[in-house]
Amino acid sequence: MAYWEQGYNILIVDDHQVIIDGLTGILKEEKLIGSIQSAANGQEAIERVMNSAIDCVLMDINMPLVNGYEATKIIKQQKPHIKVVIVSMLSDVRAIARLLKTGADGFIVKDIDRGELLRAIEKVMQNEKYISRELNFSLSNYYGLHEKNESVVAYLAPREIEIIRYIAAGISTRQVAEKLSLSISMVDTHRKNILAKLGLKSTAALIRYAVENKFL
Repeated sequence: MAYWEQGYNILIVDDHQVIIDGLTGILKEEKLIGSIQSAANGQEAIERVMNSAIDCVLMDINMPLVNGYEATKIIKQQKPHIKVVIVSMLSDVRAIARLLKTGADGFIVKDIDRGELLRAIEKVMQNEKYISRELNFSLSNYYGLHEKNESVVAYLAPREIEIIRYIAAGISTRQVAEKLSLSISMVDTHRKNILAKLGLKSTAALIRYAVENKFL
C-alpha cells in the first residue's frame, strides 16, 4: 500500500455531524490516514484547505453557505494538488458528470464500506479517478457521445471510443476485457494506442480528456 509515512491528512465536509462522526470512526485507526479535520459547509472547507495541510477532502454536496459543487471548483482552482472525493447519496448520473467536470477526483456513496472508502482515498492519492462500484455501470452507460467533438471521433476507432468510456467510468482493465470479450493484454494495447493517438501520457490524463471533451 502506497502512502506517505505520516499518512494522508483528511478533511471531512458535511453539515450533518453524524456523517462526520461515522467517517471519522472508520478512518481514525488507519495507517493510511494522518490527521482528520472537519468542516460543516463548503465555505468552511475552503478556509480550511487554504490554511491547513490537507491532502484529500471528503465532500458532501448539499450544504449551506457554499455547496459541494462550488467548493470543489474553488478548491481545485486554488489548490489543484488537493484531491476531492464527493461523498453523497446522489445517484443521478448527470449530476455526477457535472461534479466530475468541477474537478472532483472521485465519487462515493455515503453508505460505503470501510474497504472501499480506504481504496477510494488511496486511488485518488495515486492520481487515479475513483467512482463507487454501485455507480460504475450506470455512469459508463451514460458516457455517450451526443455532445462529442466530431473530429476527435473520426480520429478514434469505435472500439477505442468504447474503451475510453469504460476507462473514464473507473472500470478496471480486467472488467473491460470481460465486457468486450477481449484479453487483458489486448485492452491494454488499445489503451496505449489511444494515449498515443491523443498525445496523452497517463490514464488520469485520458479521464480528464474524456470529461473535457464531453464523452460524459
